[in-house]
Amino acid sequence: MLATISLLGGTANAERVIIKCQRPCTDVIATVEAGGGTVTHRYRYVDAVAADVPPDALTAVRAVVAPGSVRKDFLVSLPDPARDRDGSRLLASEDAVSAVAMNEAALMSMANESPDAYRINNAETRVTTLHGQGLYGQGLKVAVIDSGIRPGFPHLSLDGSVIGGEDFVGDGLTWSNFANGGHGTFVAGMISANVTFSFVSTSGFLAAVKRYCPACVTGTSQNEVSMLGSAPLSSIYALRVFGPTGGAPESTVIAAMERVIQLRENFDNGMPETRRSDGSYVALNIKVCNMSLGGATLYAGRDLEDEVTQAFLEHDIVLVTSAGNAGPSGTTGGSPGTGFGSLTVGASSSAVHERILRDLGYGPGIGARYRPFADTQMSYFSSRGPTADGRVDPELVANGFASYGQGFAATVNSISLASGTSFSTPTVAGIAAVLRQAVPDATARQVRNALIMSADQSVLKDGSGALDMGNGYVNAVAARDLLQDMVAPDTPGAEGGVNTDVKVNIGQGTGLQVFQGNTTRRAARLLPGQRFDTYYRVLPNTKAIVVRLFGVTPGAVQNEFFGDDILLSVHSAKTSAIGEGDYPVFAFSTGGTWAIENPEEGLMRVTMSGDWTNASAIGASVNIYAIADPVSQLTADQKIADGETLVYKVAVPAGTKQLTARASWTGTWDSYPTNDMDIILVDPNGGAYFEGATINSPEYVEVADPMSGDWYVLISGYTVSTKNGDRVKVRVALDGRVVR
Repeated sequence: MLATISLLGGTANAERVIIKCQRPCTDVIATVEAGGGTVTHRYRYVDAVAADVPPDALTAVRAVVAPGSVRKDFLVSLPDPARDRDGSRLLASEDAVSAVAMNEAALMSMANESPDAYRINNAETRVTTLHGQGLYGQGLKVAVIDSGIRPGFPHLSLDGSVIGGEDFVGDGLTWSNFANGGHGTFVAGMISANVTFSFVSTSGFLAAVKRYCPACVTGTSQNEVSMLGSAPLSSIYALRVFGPTGGAPESTVIAAMERVIQLRENFDNGMPETRRSDGSYVALNIKVCNMSLGGATLYAGRDLEDEVTQAFLEHDIVLVTSAGNAGPSGTTGGSPGTGFGSLTVGASSSAVHERILRDLGYGPGIGARYRPFADTQMSYFSSRGPTADGRVDPELVANGFASYGQGFAATVNSISLASGTSFSTPTVAGIAAVLRQAVPDATARQVRNALIMSADQSVLKDGSGALDMGNGYVNAVAARDLLQDMVAPDTPGAEGGVNTDVKVNIGQGTGLQVFQGNTTRRAARLLPGQRFDTYYRVLPNTKAIVVRLFGVTPGAVQNEFFGDDILLSVHSAKTSAIGEGDYPVFAFSTGGTWAIENPEEGLMRVTMSGDWTNASAIGASVNIYAIADPVSQLTADQKIADGETLVYKVAVPAGTKQLTARASWTGTWDSYPTNDMDIILVDPNGGAYFEGATINSPEYVEVADPMSGDWYVLISGYTVSTKNGDRVKVRVALDGRVVR
C-alpha cells in the first residue's frame, strides 16, 4: 500500500534549493539552520534565499512557506559555441602576426573614411555612424556575468578594457586567469575590443575576408583586419560564475546579478569608485550588464532569476540577455532571457560571416557554394518565442554566426570565429552603452524600449517573423533618434498572461494554434533558414508520437554539395531552454518517418525549416499522429502535496528482466507554472536510481535485470503548484505487467 512518509530516512548529503520567502526570511533561515542546513545566499532584491538543506529537513522548511516555494537549484550550463550540422562546434581559429590597439583618432578615421571595415561583427547595426560622431562608449562601464577573463589577449589588454572583476566560483582561479573558460573573454571583446590584427600573406582567414568583404581589409600591405566591439572604448567589469568546466548553480547566477545592482546602488548612494586590495570595487556606475547565458525555468517571467531582471531596470541598468541556442523550434527561450526586464537578443546569420568560416574549414572559395543564400537569415540554433506566458521573444537580433573575436584559442595571438546567441547579445549590449553615452539623460527603460521599437525587420530576408526575430535587427542610429526625440517611453517590459494553460497564453498572446489527433500540414515555400512550426498537444497515456515528413519539393537550383533539404526538428514539450534543446529528432532530410516513444505530455513542437544551406525555396508536408498506450492499469492514482513523498514497495521475483516506473501528473509542461516531480528507485541493497529525478514530465525509469527482493518506488512532489492541480498517476511494471 502507499504511504506518506519521508525519503526513507533521508541522506547525509544536503540538497541545493532556492526558497521563496518574504524578506528578511527570518523563519526560513532559522528552520534551515535548525535542520542542519546552510543558507548560502540571502538575496537583497528578490524575496528568496538559497540553501543547502538535508532532505529530512525540507519538510520543516516547506511548513513555513507557501506551497511550491521550494525548488531545485538548477544548474545553468556553461555556454559553448553552437553546433554545426555534423554536431561539431561552429568554431575556427587562426594565428595573427601582430596586434595594435587603435586610439580615438584612429577609430574616428576608420568610422568616417573606411566604414565598411566595421562589417566584421558590426554589419548592418549602424553603430559605425555613431562611432563616426565620436561615440565609442567612453566612460561607460559594462558588467559581464560569465566565465571571467583570460588575460593577455590583445583585443582587451592592449588598451586596458577590463577594469576589474569578482569571482563567484571559489575554485581558486579568480575572475582573471588564463585557465578560465574562453567564453567570457570572447563575449567581453564583442563589446569592447579595440585592436587591428596583421596576418601573413598566406593566411586563410585574410584570403577569405578579402574574398567576401574586401573593404574589411586595411593597411598599406592590405593584411590588416580590425576587431572592434560595438562600444570599443567602454570598460568591462567581469563577474565570474562559471568554472572551466561544468555549469553554475542558478543561485550563484542570481547572486552575481544582485551584486551588479548593489555596485550601482552603492555608487548612487555616494560611495567612491575605490579599488580594494583584491581588485574588486565597492562602487561602480554600471549602466549596462551583459548575460550571455541561460537556463531552464518552470515559470517564465515570474521565476526568481526572471524577477531580478526587473530590479535592473529599477536601478537604471540595461540588462541584455541571450535568447539561447535551443532553436529552431518555438518556446525554447531560457531564463533570464524570459524575464520581463531583459532585453533578449537572438542570433541572425550573415552570408559574409558564414562564407569566411566555410573557407577556413573547407578551402578557398567553398564558402559561397556552401552558403549560396546571400542575404541575412536567422541562425538555425537561435531560440524562439513565444514564452510560456505568451510573449513574443526575443526582442531583437544581431549577427551571432561566425563572430570575430578572441578567447577560445590556446594562444593569445589567435583569432577565432564562434557562433551562438552568446555573441549577438554583447553586440547589442555595446550599442546600449553607446546610446547611454549619446543620450545620457535617457533611462535604462527608455534605452531598452528604443532598441526594441527601432529594430528593423527588413534586414532578414528569409521570411522570419516576430517569433523568430522579435522587432527585427538592431539599429543603433534609429534607436538614438528615438531617444533624442524623447519618443521611447519610460515604461517597464510587458508582462505575459497568467492562465495556467500554456495553450491559452500563447493563443491569446500570439494567435498560435495548437493541433492534436491526426494532423497534416504543408509549407508550400520555405526560404533558406525559414521555419514552419506545428504545436502538437501530447495527451496523457500516449505511447508514441509518429512524425512523417513527405512531399519534399526542392527548387530547380540546389546546394551543389548535398542538395537542398528540410531540417526537421521535433522538440519535447519543455517550454524553456535546456542546454542546446531537447530534440528527440533533429535531422536533415528529404523524407522519412520517426517515432518518439514515451513523449512528454504537453505541447510538442514539430518544426520544418528550409535548411540554411539551401540554394532556393523548398516545400514540404508533415503528418503527425499519436499512438495511445494500450495499458490502462495504474499502480496508483491519487493526490500528492507539495513536498510530499509517496512510497510503493515492489517485490521483484528472481529472473525478472525489466522493472519500469512511470509517473505523470497534473501541472505538466503544458501548465503555467510547471510542477516538478521525481521518481527515485531504491534497490534491496539501498542503492538509489535517480534517472527519474529530472524536470521531465512524465518521469520514466527503466532497470534491466533488476536484483530480486523488495524495491521501493518513491514519487516526490518536489515543487507542486496547487493552482495547476496535484494528482499523480503511477505505473510500476515487471516485464510489462503492471504491479497493483
